Amino acid sequence: MSFGERLQEVRRGSGLTQEQFAEELNVSRQAVSKWESSRGYPEIEKILYICNRFQVPIGELFADEVPVRSAQEHEEDAAHPAGKLPSGNLTSAVSGFLANLSPKNKWMAVGVLAGIACLSALMALFLKGGTMNMETTVWIVAIVIFGVAEAMTAGLVSVWFVIGSVAALITAACGGAVWLQVVVFFVVSIAALLVTRPLVRRLSRRDNVATNADRVLGGTARVTEVIDNSIPTGAVYVDGKTWSARSEDGSVIPVGSRVRITRMEGVRLFVEQEL
Repeated sequence: MSFGERLQEVRRGSGLTQEQFAEELNVSRQAVSKWESSRGYPEIEKILYICNRFQVPIGELFADEVPVRSAQEHEEDAAHPAGKLPSGNLTSAVSGFLANLSPKNKWMAVGVLAGIACLSALMALFLKGGTMNMETTVWIVAIVIFGVAEAMTAGLVSVWFVIGSVAALITAACGGAVWLQVVVFFVVSIAALLVTRPLVRRLSRRDNVATNADRVLGGTARVTEVIDNSIPTGAVYVDGKTWSARSEDGSVIPVGSRVRITRMEGVRLFVEQEL
């Protein structure tokens, strides 16, 4: 039995029409029809709500949704027994890995590789006869230390000093005096800090976006189904959605009552009747 057929069975077993089921989940009737005809799946939040509201295990809903292996896949398994890797396996694995990366992660990977390449080029450039002078060594070590510190933190902490160290390293490569290298380091670091200051302010003042739970906790809801922990049944309507609900103190709360939401477990709200 497919997911759609099983969902239809759950709905009919609860005595609900598609319209009533859609209202329960705060979706359109067309969405329910699409799910029941196996042309799509609900969001994970809706699936969890269905499991809790109608007391059906999630494994039962998706019991027959395991993809069937094709004859070609079975032939490939026979051609490549366990312990023997097919030719080109590494290439295909790398290609698959890169294909699954999001554009953002691809650009991050390019940036990391570019940074490593630049650092390697600088180290090779400043190697003189197999040795490096002290100033070059100090600035390369500074770049690595500040770079690692920046990578290990969530915010902008030492990226300015990385830029300053690179500038000082270039100054050292051009034969600049030690005092000039230090001045360049501080001047470039401060300039980089001033340029990126607006970004730092935005990150430091970033507001946390409240989740659905944050918005409903402590709020007031309307009971749409009798809340009785002994059966158990109960649902409330709040913030444009219908939630499965249980009584915090175990009392029976009738339909139409106003309740206060005290806590949340999974997709189930625990409420107290307002006096």
